[in-house]
Amino acid sequence: MIQWGKECGRVEKRKECVTAPITFPRLDAATLSELRQRYEETPNVESRTRYQMILLAQQDYKVLQIARIVLRSEDTVARVLNRFLAGGLDAVPRRAPPGRGRRVTAAWEAELLRVIELDPHEVGQETANWTTELLAEYLGQQTDIQVTEETVRVYLHAHGYVCKRPTWTLRRKAGEQADDVGKECG
Repeated sequence: MIQWGKECGRVEKRKECVTAPITFPRLDAATLSELRQRYEETPNVESRTRYQMILLAQQDYKVLQIARIVLRSEDTVARVLNRFLAGGLDAVPRRAPPGRGRRVTAAWEAELLRVIELDPHEVGQETANWTTELLAEYLGQQTDIQVTEETVRVYLHAHGYVCKRPTWTLRRKAGEQADDVGKECG
């Protein structure tokens, strides 16, 4: 990658940043066949791109060329190739990020989707509308998994639901509208 430094709009100097060259050995027929099979069959787009990087390296493309073809940084390409060299094909797919795992289970999510379609009264709640807070409390009681309102909102959003605030009306205006029959005809 070539970087250009600028000072007051003028080119200061040309600095070339080069990743260390990676010597990529020729793969045996069995490994190459397995690589092509994984490339063709993986449902994960990111993993397919990573397998493509290895296939391109087998065709003697350099890291910079591969990065331009797959639209990834040189660092990413070098990291994937080095992982492959160190751990084989199983090291290529993107790994799960470090950190705490999901607290929500499939059963919790299924209960959320079931109960959101029901009237709160049908499941013993004393309210007319579901709120994210009420859903979090209810699901905590039913599944023993305590989550925040935000977690409920995120899961609802992922399934196409939108959390809206209830429409508030003044009591006197609501009473006036109840007495109003509408426009009289004739």
